[in-house]
Amino acid sequence: MRGLLLISSLILTSAPVVADTGSLRAIVSSSNAPPYALFDESGDLAGGISKDILEALASRSTLTLNFLPLPRGRVEQWLLRDEADIACFLSPAWVEQPELLAWSPSLFTTRQVIVRRSHSPSITQLTDLLGKRVGTDRGFSYPEFDAVFSQRLIIRDDAISLQSNLMRLQKQRLDAVLTVDRAYEYHQQQFNSEGLHADPLWTAPDNVYCAINPNRPELASRVQQTLQLMIDDGTIQRILLRYQPAVRNE
Repeated sequence: MRGLLLISSLILTSAPVVADTGSLRAIVSSSNAPPYALFDESGDLAGGISKDILEALASRSTLTLNFLPLPRGRVEQWLLRDEADIACFLSPAWVEQPELLAWSPSLFTTRQVIVRRSHSPSITQLTDLLGKRVGTDRGFSYPEFDAVFSQRLIIRDDAISLQSNLMRLQKQRLDAVLTVDRAYEYHQQQFNSEGLHADPLWTAPDNVYCAINPNRPELASRVQQTLQLMIDDGTIQRILLRYQPAVRNE
């Protein structure tokens, strides 16, 4: 049974929203690539996996949902300072102080991929990228590459979107682009960028979670329990399937 939908106030603001017991202040960063977040021409959140999951969560929990469009780099501190309640598509490995946050159960897994031009050699290990310029998402953490990025053994080159990075790759301004499988597949379904190929990263797939404000323990527990129910009854999987690229007949 669907809960009462209390989403009459989808507030899109970067100013702090004062917490109340019936609200859920949810961060959705514009740096999240489609299909995780879809924004309209005015910059307002219009759809995507994040919006669908958070709306279902708020509905089941009878909470009023307020969306906060923060840059990725500010997410952790807003949660820790009780200025936001939840941010999804994170992992303890991707933030600086994971032990200070509350965490949801794992929602799903994602696989990092390295996109290259089709005629370039396959990329199957870290040494294949030494001396190369790699397109990355601004504000995102790449634990497998942090050491080589800091030593400039591989050159990190940030952009605001996956589409921008892939365009630069096609123009030979980058040697490769780091992204995740679902984002790349969705982009190719929408734009079908030619002459590109994605190699899976050599590491295991990543579990993806929601990070939760630790300052409101009752709310955190409520959110964790509801998300577990959404995993168990297939709600999360059904949302993911909405954005899965259709199989093309060759």
